[in-house]
Amino acid sequence: MAKRAPKGMRFKINVQTLLTQLGLMSRIEDRRNSIPVLHNLSIQSVNPVTLKLTATDLDVTLTCQAEADITEPGSILVPLKKLLDITKTLPRTADILFQALEQGGAQVTCERASFKLVAPEFESFPELPKPCEGAIQIPASTFASMITSTIFAITDEASRYTLSGAKVEIDQQSLRMVTTDGHRLAKSEDKTTTAQNPIEALIPEKALAALAKLCATHDGPLSFAADENHAHFIVGSSVLIARLLYGQFPDYKMVFPKDHTRSFTADVALFRDTLRRVSLMADERSHSIRLDVKNNSTLTLIASNSEGGQAIEDLPINLQGDTTTPSDAGEVALSIAFNGTFILDALASLNADQATMTFKDENSQVMILPAIPSTIDIANVVMPMRI
Repeated sequence: MAKRAPKGMRFKINVQTLLTQLGLMSRIEDRRNSIPVLHNLSIQSVNPVTLKLTATDLDVTLTCQAEADITEPGSILVPLKKLLDITKTLPRTADILFQALEQGGAQVTCERASFKLVAPEFESFPELPKPCEGAIQIPASTFASMITSTIFAITDEASRYTLSGAKVEIDQQSLRMVTTDGHRLAKSEDKTTTAQNPIEALIPEKALAALAKLCATHDGPLSFAADENHAHFIVGSSVLIARLLYGQFPDYKMVFPKDHTRSFTADVALFRDTLRRVSLMADERSHSIRLDVKNNSTLTLIASNSEGGQAIEDLPINLQGDTTTPSDAGEVALSIAFNGTFILDALASLNADQATMTFKDENSQVMILPAIPSTIDIANVVMPMRI
């Protein structure tokens, strides 16, 4: 157990400064958790002008630092959600005064408002995992971009535990991040980021979402290390520790098609707008959209349901590859159906003006990728639906 905290902690902190940190911390708290102490924020003094704030659900732990005026050092717990709710209502330029209570918690005062926040004593808060050795440096902007381009494909099925995060690999060739829900797969790869000692880790979705937020406001590199049980990330003055997922992640290399002979290129913005309109008439359960690839370089999107009606819209494309049958330029070279949401998500992940979709036949997966490669290689695989 942690050493018993000295009583009487007292400090003052700006509302906006605190609110920024609480916004990050609230992403860690699991309000369904049955362990009461985990619904609290740990606040510790580091020096007369710095606080260390920690939130954990035992699977993901986030520690951040904040500037404050500390007149009495110490450590306290306060209920995280209640403090966040209070702070949101206060003037952003004001200061909040915290005074530790003898029985745990704190008296919180801001201008004319005062709140008594009851919490357990500091000793009951869990201890943090020890740091890992062998950390590598990754540009924070690169890691954030890779998360954004893959996180959408993580499964939301609780029973598919191994797929509830991303597989992160780094070796002498590249840094790779892969996610899948069994119906689609997203992969992001940066060949400019490498490591002499390979690392493989299955990182949970909650940790990835928090890391994306941390990286968005950090210009420098992040530090990444992993052991058998945890991944450790240092982003500026913030530390995120995630318990690794366990199990066998699918062999994603086998999913990428190697025998596609046809493809088309389309404007991403136009493709997405067309797909959104047509999707309004799709079946609410399957979200099925039929794509008719025509020999005259037209893609016809069709959605229908038995009760609501039908939507049809043509999209100009640049068709390439073996499209010799049927011979009529206006006839359909391929009809294939997908969950329209999956295609929209894939297009949104590309960060490109033009997208290429490669395909083989109506029963095979398609691959969606930027028409012009960039520093970070992005590729999506989507399985078709039966028409």
